[in-house]
Formats: sequence, C-alpha cells, structure tokens
Amino acid sequence: MSDPSQQWKNFYRNEYADHWRQFASELSQQDYHVRYQSLCLAPLSGLHGQRVLEVGAGRGDLIERFTPADNFVTGCDLSWGNLLACQSRFAGRETPVELVHADAETLPFRDGTFDAVYSLSVLFYCPSVSRAVDEMFRVTRPGGLVVFDMLNALHVTSLTNHIWRRLRRWMGRDLGLTSLSSPAELHRAISRHADDYHLYGNYLVLPAGLPVLKEAGNLCRYVPSLAYAMREGAGAWLGHKLLAHARKRG
Repeated sequence: MSDPSQQWKNFYRNEYADHWRQFASELSQQDYHVRYQSLCLAPLSGLHGQRVLEVGAGRGDLIERFTPADNFVTGCDLSWGNLLACQSRFAGRETPVELVHADAETLPFRDGTFDAVYSLSVLFYCPSVSRAVDEMFRVTRPGGLVVFDMLNALHVTSLTNHIWRRLRRWMGRDLGLTSLSSPAELHRAISRHADDYHLYGNYLVLPAGLPVLKEAGNLCRYVPSLAYAMREGAGAWLGHKLLAHARKRG
C-alpha cells in the first residue's frame, strides 16, 4: 500500500508549480497581502551578514522583497518547478542565493546551520506540521530566529478551504491537501524549542476568502484593523493565520 503522505507530497513536488505561478502573481498585486507578509517578516530587516534559510521559497518572491541582500541566503522547496523558476530569477545576482530541493519535514542541513529560518504560507501544505516545525528549529543555531505561519483549525476560512480541497481530490480535480493547527497545538510545538516566542493571530473572525467565492469572500481586506491586528493571547484564537516569532533556546 502506498504511503498517503507521499501521495500528498507528490502533488506539490510535481504538479503545484503551475498553480502557484498564477496564485503568487495575484497575491503580489494585493496590498493587504503584501502588508501581511511585511509584518510577518519584519524581524528579518535587522539581519545583516547572517545565514538565512527560507523553507518553501516558491518563486523567490519573499527572498527578493524582504530578505536584506547582504545575507547568505538559502532557499529550499519541494516543488521542482518552483526551484527552476527561482534559479532563473536569481541567476547572475551579485549576492548568490543557494537553492536546494528539500522536504520541509526532513531538511538536508546540519543542526544549527542558520542564524534565521522562516517560512510563510508553506507549513500547512505539510502532512506533519509538528515535524516541519521541529526541523526548522533543528537547523537554527541556539538564539537564532524562527518565523512561520499556519492555518488556524478554528477559523471558518481555514476549515472550509480544508474541506473543499478534500472534496476536489475526491472529485478528481486535485488542488493539493492542507493541514490545520490550533493555537494550543502550535504553542506545544514551539515550546519544545523556545522560551522566548510570540504567537499572533491575523485576519481575525471575518472570512479571509472562501471556496468558489475566493477573493470575493475575503471580508478582512475591508477591515484592516482585523487583517493586521497581530493579536496575542485569546485574540490569536480568532485568527485565520497564526504567526510565530521565536528565538531558539540556547
């Protein structure tokens, strides 16, 4: 019997790049989404001359936009198509970007290799989120920075899109599968590796996109105070996206 997790990953390894090319282009034109990315990756702005890893580099948008160019940057991705697009994008760049084909659940780097590791809108494509979080912390040096976001299992957008993807696969029109995590689950996963961390909720309460309706169902973009709230504590439980900023325990 084939491994279900490998079937899950094979879609992202071999078929996802074309879907992501169109979706990434749409997202890059949406000011509210770019602002969300900027808030998530604000801690990177103070890094200079550091070893930085992006897990799930996609087509290189975040490396280009938010990672200071004087760092030593590595990008990894499970998608062969995304890696080829990334290679083309950064060819001839003065400060080279190292690109590696890798599974987020089994990163091919030694313990403590990087000063900072980040991943946005990626870990919820992994069958085992906790394993991916463990790997991000493993390859980060003690005291180093780890940044990632996840889909909140308690939010209407996360839950309905999760179900919609499973229905699409059942109907033979695969969009890939997603994982969901509650704030409590992420607290447990992070606290294994860090004492100094923050878990925020964004896109609070209101739908941030719905199946079929897509962006027409994104009501958060009309209420910026909910989209960019960065709420901790009880407020995080209301968010569609859960964002972690953490320092690995020394």
